Amino acid sequence: MEPSTFVDDAVMAFVTAVGKKGIQYTKEKALGILEDLTTKNPSLKGKFDIDEMAEKIQSNMDHVGRGAYNEETLARYLEIPIPDLETLTPEMINFEQLHTHIKLESEFIQWLDDWGYDIDKGTSLIGLRGIEYKPDVYAILNTLHGHYEICVSLVCDKPPDEDRVFALLGKIEAYSEAKHSFSYGDIFLIATLDTEFTPGALNAMALQNEQENYSVIPLDGNDIHTLEVATSAKQRLENLQEKVKQAEEETRRAKIKRSAQKITDEEIR
Repeated sequence: MEPSTFVDDAVMAFVTAVGKKGIQYTKEKALGILEDLTTKNPSLKGKFDIDEMAEKIQSNMDHVGRGAYNEETLARYLEIPIPDLETLTPEMINFEQLHTHIKLESEFIQWLDDWGYDIDKGTSLIGLRGIEYKPDVYAILNTLHGHYEICVSLVCDKPPDEDRVFALLGKIEAYSEAKHSFSYGDIFLIATLDTEFTPGALNAMALQNEQENYSVIPLDGNDIHTLEVATSAKQRLENLQEKVKQAEEETRRAKIKRSAQKITDEEIR
């Protein structure tokens, strides 16, 4: 997809959030948002007409019903609970984060499709005790060797929200406990465009990798860049497989270390 398409989708999401509240947005304010976006993302400069896009934001305010996102999609894009939409104000919307989320989601959909997966976005997965988990991208691959699932969740604020990571880990765990088939060979990807996750988030993901049968794979901005610049779908898949193998090897070593420490502690006692 062209960069302008991601911006266009972000604009529509922004218009939906603001327009449904009956708030009017001037062209000057819209220009400020878009200029800030291109300043923070230099690769977007020259990719779309800022003046034209600002006019689109203003003109679409009166027609928000057409092509508007539903509440579930909008809350997912903004990475907030649906009830929080009621108190959302334009000042609270991080347009860069919104654009990043839509861009990453579109990329993962394309990549997984290239690899032969059946794709769904925003699907509801029900876990233990009725806990609902909505991956940003949900993909299934059926082969002669088995049925495989990949759940992708995005954390697009800077720095990546540690509490959001914790919540996502809890939801995927509840889903796995309810659906025992989400296990060996299945992958839970948590991705961000920031340079790295917080130490707390990384430790939580590593611990869940040790405790569960499925693989929890954190992808930071460097990992995403590696996938983006791959010259073919095959190379991109190999890059991701290498990342999965690395995480699984780290988990294996951590389990051995923990087991050895347990034996040592018992001998001391």
